[in-house]
Amino acid sequence: MKRRYTAAAAMMMVMGLCASASAAFDENLNDYTLDAMVVEADAVKNKFGDTITEQSYYRTGGDVKVITREEIEKRHYTDLTEAIKRIPGVTFQNPGYRGGEYGYQFYNNGVSINGDTRVIVLVDGRRVDNAASTRVGSNTKSGSKSTGVNLDQVTNMENVDKIEVIKGPGASVYGSDATGGVINIITRKGGDQNVGSIDLSTGSWHKHKYAISYSGSAGDDNSWHYFISANRDMSGDTGYKDGIVGSNGSLGGSKWKEDGVNFRVDKDFNDKQNLKVWYNFKEGKDGYPIAVPNMKYWNQKDWNDIIFKAAVGQLDENNKLVGGTLTGDARNPGYHNLYALDGQVYGSFSKFKNNDWDVQYTFNKENGMESFIRVYDQNHRYAHRDKYRWYINGSGAADAYKAAFPNGATNEQLSKWISENLAPFPDGDQQKVKEWLEKTGGAAQEPTRWNEEKNRGVQLQYAKTVGINDIIASVTYDKAKNFSKSIDNATGAIKTSHVDRKSTTAYIQDKIHLSDKLDITPSLRYAKYSSFETTNANGTTQGKGDTHLLTPVINTQYMFDDTSSMYFGWTKVFRPLKQGDYTSVDGVFKTPLDDEKGDAWTLGLRKDLSDKTSVAVHYDWTRMSNAIATLPVFADGELKNTAVNAKEDKQSFNLTLDHQFDEHFTLSASYSHMKDKWMAKNGWVLDPSWGYKNPADINTAINGLRPQNHYSLNLSYENGKLYTGLLTNWYTGCSDYAFTNNRFLVLDWNMNYEINKDLTAYVIVSNLTNEAYETSYNSWNGVGSSAMPGRCWMVGMKYTF
Repeated sequence: MKRRYTAAAAMMMVMGLCASASAAFDENLNDYTLDAMVVEADAVKNKFGDTITEQSYYRTGGDVKVITREEIEKRHYTDLTEAIKRIPGVTFQNPGYRGGEYGYQFYNNGVSINGDTRVIVLVDGRRVDNAASTRVGSNTKSGSKSTGVNLDQVTNMENVDKIEVIKGPGASVYGSDATGGVINIITRKGGDQNVGSIDLSTGSWHKHKYAISYSGSAGDDNSWHYFISANRDMSGDTGYKDGIVGSNGSLGGSKWKEDGVNFRVDKDFNDKQNLKVWYNFKEGKDGYPIAVPNMKYWNQKDWNDIIFKAAVGQLDENNKLVGGTLTGDARNPGYHNLYALDGQVYGSFSKFKNNDWDVQYTFNKENGMESFIRVYDQNHRYAHRDKYRWYINGSGAADAYKAAFPNGATNEQLSKWISENLAPFPDGDQQKVKEWLEKTGGAAQEPTRWNEEKNRGVQLQYAKTVGINDIIASVTYDKAKNFSKSIDNATGAIKTSHVDRKSTTAYIQDKIHLSDKLDITPSLRYAKYSSFETTNANGTTQGKGDTHLLTPVINTQYMFDDTSSMYFGWTKVFRPLKQGDYTSVDGVFKTPLDDEKGDAWTLGLRKDLSDKTSVAVHYDWTRMSNAIATLPVFADGELKNTAVNAKEDKQSFNLTLDHQFDEHFTLSASYSHMKDKWMAKNGWVLDPSWGYKNPADINTAINGLRPQNHYSLNLSYENGKLYTGLLTNWYTGCSDYAFTNNRFLVLDWNMNYEINKDLTAYVIVSNLTNEAYETSYNSWNGVGSSAMPGRCWMVGMKYTF
């Protein structure tokens, strides 16, 4: 504890040196590839201090961070989440294991930027979400604003050239619903030289990584470029540290294995015209343990008590059954320990498979802007199988106990009955566990129902420079489908129903270079979404959802001098409701939800104090006249959720200091503050019986449960063949109601050593101090049920040929 506070105090001292900061710290900007050209250090940023990428011509100002391929190589990030979490203000809500269950927000990996989950995920500037998806919100009670994309399932790290993270709606071309921001994954293109690599690593929990890639060029003029990669990542059951009792545990049933293959072929006809063909395959089978055990109740005696209350009911002092079952952690403390049956005993799991392709023909390039036509197709399949048995005969446990002991039982009789009829303690007698598994039909088998999401689209973009005006116009048409499939148990036939939704989005932007120091960019977006069409055995029915809106945007950027600049932006927010919001109305209010609408503003300042030090500040403010929020209420004796229309006032503030001490040491320190305020609409008042202290204030119920403050310290050292980096993330302002601690400090460290020009050895340690922490909360499962993985080390070698 002393070491933690010392580290935190040191970070606070650094932060105190930068009373106004939040600049872009893009590590390892020595050189990188930009459209097959090597961009040197003096050209990787424009005159305003913005890092240049393939899609940076869309932006005017904004707080943008770029993770380069060089950084990925030196830090050896194993997945996109691991890379992006080093960006100030970016947080992940994660259940603590790899996979996720279709339709349930809490059991998936979600991302927020400055506290806003309305984050758009792109690959090469193309959105990868599905307008008909119900992946993280199959009904209104979820109230999810998430895009519905699990970053770790998008593509493998070998395929990534750069990751562009845009905070707030700074790049308006990507959508009027990107109020949180944008994560743009830019894929790798083959260079002029033929080169391959093999990357192998191993570490904690039988965790292994195998990756191979090869890229280069062909043709007499090297106009053909190709890149191909394949990878396998796998792990046994992960470890964690219990935040309540402080002991280490293993999350049974959390093992996983994921494979990926990518290729990209480019043909450069000339400096202005080229063709790109890209394919992405990724699939995985991930354990589904639902929640980590609560170590306080992880013993035989408490297991018997918990499972009896959940499967049979409540006893009096004579062990006579007198009450109904108790479920949920609030009513039956340690209840979520029973999930160990699902993951550890029965091996419940989730599966995904992605097949994506993208073909783009660029017919002109002018002033860095592209004119192109693109067609793409996404095919994603999600399935899971969750199996458990509490009582030997499946149901009727209460009746069986009453029949055996109508007037009560001795403690010995009770213990014997539990041993013979209820599921055994997973960490107890393993012979009994094995026998129970055999008696109840064995482990979880292949899923008998699944979802397939398909999205096909075409995009046309035209860009032209006219005097001081850089004009871009684009139109995109998408046809999204969500198939629900199941196997009929009687006939073996596959039953299918699906939901369709079409969308058309158009965009026009004029970046006006009013002077050498001032750019102003007005733009207009139009979005049209069709009604949902549901097709099943009974035919096709037209649902709700038809909506459209024209939204204006303006962004501007001004350079005071060579060392300082500022930016300002405003956008009209429009986020249409999803399929789940229409198909199921849940809870007390039976709420007819409306599309989300509002306004968002961004403001930022940058200043280079010297050639080695820069500071800046970023502020954004989102005011939603209509937002969707999840309201937990007690109904019928249980805690339920319902989605409601509400007003939202969200503000965030980022400060960052970037400093290069000398040719070896580089530092980035940052502070992010996030604050949400929710307000009721239409005079809604909470029912006093629901237990809220101020029943007239809806804000007490639906305010976000997440850290309010995020401090980050990123320190790197490079000297010849040696590179090492330490990333410190310190989160404060967590609610004691939802988390095991109101603050937590997480350290990640890596070291990279170049043995020779072809061979590199490295070591990675995640959660260096084995911190007990969580990033999400579920009231049904209770505090600490989503503990994140503990200390994990990996050692590896990469060979280039």
